[in-house]
Amino acid sequence: MSTPAPREIAAGALVRPAWQRLRVGLVLALVIVLGAVLVGSLADRPGQPLDPISARTNGSKALVRILAGYGATVVPTTDLNTAIAGSGTVLVTAPDAYSTDQLQRLAAAPGRLVLVEPGTRATTAVAPGVSLDPNGRGDEFPGCRDAGAIAAGRIALPDDVVPYDVGRVDATSCYGGAVVSAPNLVLLGSAKLLQNDTLAGAGVAALDVNAITADRTVRDVVWLRPGGDAAGSGPASIWDLFPDGAYRAFWWLIAVGALLVLWRARRLGGVVTEPLPVIVRSAEVVEGHGRLYLRAGARDRAAAALRAAAKERIRARVALPRGATPDQVAVAVAPVVGRSPAEVAWLLGGPAPADDAMLLRLAIDLDRLETAVGGAVSARVVAQSDARTHARPDARPAAPTDARTDKEHR
Repeated sequence: MSTPAPREIAAGALVRPAWQRLRVGLVLALVIVLGAVLVGSLADRPGQPLDPISARTNGSKALVRILAGYGATVVPTTDLNTAIAGSGTVLVTAPDAYSTDQLQRLAAAPGRLVLVEPGTRATTAVAPGVSLDPNGRGDEFPGCRDAGAIAAGRIALPDDVVPYDVGRVDATSCYGGAVVSAPNLVLLGSAKLLQNDTLAGAGVAALDVNAITADRTVRDVVWLRPGGDAAGSGPASIWDLFPDGAYRAFWWLIAVGALLVLWRARRLGGVVTEPLPVIVRSAEVVEGHGRLYLRAGARDRAAAALRAAAKERIRARVALPRGATPDQVAVAVAPVVGRSPAEVAWLLGGPAPADDAMLLRLAIDLDRLETAVGGAVSARVVAQSDARTHARPDARPAAPTDARTDKEHR
């Protein structure tokens, strides 16, 4: 007896199911790649306030370009030790983000220190005797003998300027306290003086260049923004530890994760039926419930289940709305079955039976009530139909439906 040769299966029959399974994943990966390219190409660089490489309104890219035009080299950094090791000017964009000890280390380092809008604690740490003047408003004219301020002349002073009150002899207050200069120290009362959107104002660019480069005598500028080593109470956040624009990648990963969840959660193909190990007939379920009620002696629950089921079926037969109470059903059913409303209401919502015999009697009475309601409703429907038929004795016969019937009619 020969053994039948194994049936050969074409390679396409094996490859095609795998391709169909990977099709959705490949499309999703393509959408993710295209979305990432689109976001990266169309979205602006986020930038932080006074970011030296940001072209947004709150960035400082324009000022860096101007400084480069005067021969100054700007080195952006978030490392405090790098700033302290520099010998030129250190510009601190957020002084309040650093602790008092860190600010004093910056002030003790060689070179020039420029603080942008320092608060009370930062001002006291680097410039004792200088304090914030809550009643000051600043002035658009220099009002001092500082050479850089005189060269800048009248400036367009921002509205949010924070003036300072000078209480030391070696410090000079210019522009109504908006700019304070001391040996190797400058305090700027507004961050907007360095921003791209206000740099075109009268005298603002000249004031910034003179303040940062010490009247164009300093060529090296370290632009310090708060990083992970900032130990002050300022607004340093976790995003300072990541490169600019990293938050966009995080949000994109969250979106991709949501898409993956939706993709894996959707049902692939039709519902798969599974044969039940045991087939339980409805009559057996009812008998099982009855035996459980009998074993537990729960005549009250059994009676409540019988009454609720009977009430719902009767309510549907007499066209009452859902949620009708037993009393409402009794009032509507009593004239139909020829009983009093009190008797029907007792059947549908009376007390629990005292023994099994009364429970059996209740079940029989409920069944008879349902039968009576069904018979009465059916009889009423038939009577109404006959009445409508006899009300039109001259009704014409229906029109013929086809040509053959039409010929026979004629």
